[in-house]
Amino acid sequence: MRVHLLALPNVQTTAAYDLCGFCTVTIRFAKLLKGLGHTVILYASEENDAPCDELVTCITKAEQKQWGGAVAYQHANIAPDNPLWRLASPRMIAAIQQRKRPQDIICTIGGGSQADVTQAHPDLLPVEYCIGYEGCYSPYRVFQSQAWRHLCYGREGLKLGGRFFDEVIPAFYETDKFPVATPENYLLYVGRIIPYKGIQIACQAAQLAGVPLKLIGHGDPNQIPHLVTYGEYLGSLNEPARNEVMSKATALICPTIYVEPMGMIAVEAQLCGTPVISTDYGGFTESIEHGLTGYRCNLLGEFVSAIQKAGSLDRNLIRQRAQALYSMEAGARLYANYFRRLMTLWDKGWNTESFEVL
Repeated sequence: MRVHLLALPNVQTTAAYDLCGFCTVTIRFAKLLKGLGHTVILYASEENDAPCDELVTCITKAEQKQWGGAVAYQHANIAPDNPLWRLASPRMIAAIQQRKRPQDIICTIGGGSQADVTQAHPDLLPVEYCIGYEGCYSPYRVFQSQAWRHLCYGREGLKLGGRFFDEVIPAFYETDKFPVATPENYLLYVGRIIPYKGIQIACQAAQLAGVPLKLIGHGDPNQIPHLVTYGEYLGSLNEPARNEVMSKATALICPTIYVEPMGMIAVEAQLCGTPVISTDYGGFTESIEHGLTGYRCNLLGEFVSAIQKAGSLDRNLIRQRAQALYSMEAGARLYANYFRRLMTLWDKGWNTESFEVL
């Protein structure tokens, strides 16, 4: 199988850009595809860590600096009218035109921001391969969780009829990048420093439980009441440093007050063997097994109780379960099955509504 893999134009596909989750997923997906023996043509920028058969540079570092403005790469507006996208997308369209062959696939993680690229090649099969964002559009979609799949269907008004060529495959990881350590007495929050992530809940719960709170993420901590008073802000750490702190935490707390598509940091903590305390909806309902790998909570008192009980959970069991569900090998098996199913479309055409289910 030949895959045209689209990176986002605000980053270099290297570990140095690991604050952008879309970038790290693109690199891992390229590794997964190559591990399955597929041909990967990557449309990205100049610097690249992702394995591929050909790197096609569609935007330069100089252009990123010129048109990205003062906005940090991880805060870029992922939209087709962003100047970076307006530069890169036409180049991707032209480059694919030069390279495509019958029955190729275009894989994107950019949602509607890259719809023009896939729609310019109606003879190729377009797949959004890791949907944890709003604005999905493709006829072929892989969601990060069942919760997010159904939320997206509801927003589109899909009350009747299924989509047989959609799938749910959770995020996948190189598990050796997540260390194991002896836990220390602190609670950890990792994520954007914004109110909707429930940071005030984390602060209150930690204070009531009498446990120190550390916070990692990008944003302005001074905009969150009580954060500086009740928590120790460590700033934005790169992935290795973040994972080291995460492996030593008594628990990770994710009190997000909106529906998380998956809550990838919850999975990453469990890969270290660290229990996770979260709200009880969205992707957390699938990634956290209540009372076994962490606790899902609704009330402040439940968060406090969960913090107090987290130290008794079996960290070896937490890590083993996470490795079984979220390793690169687990993801590769699921994607291999999905792509085999997609290949049957070439025999009958692309209109899945015309297929009879016997």
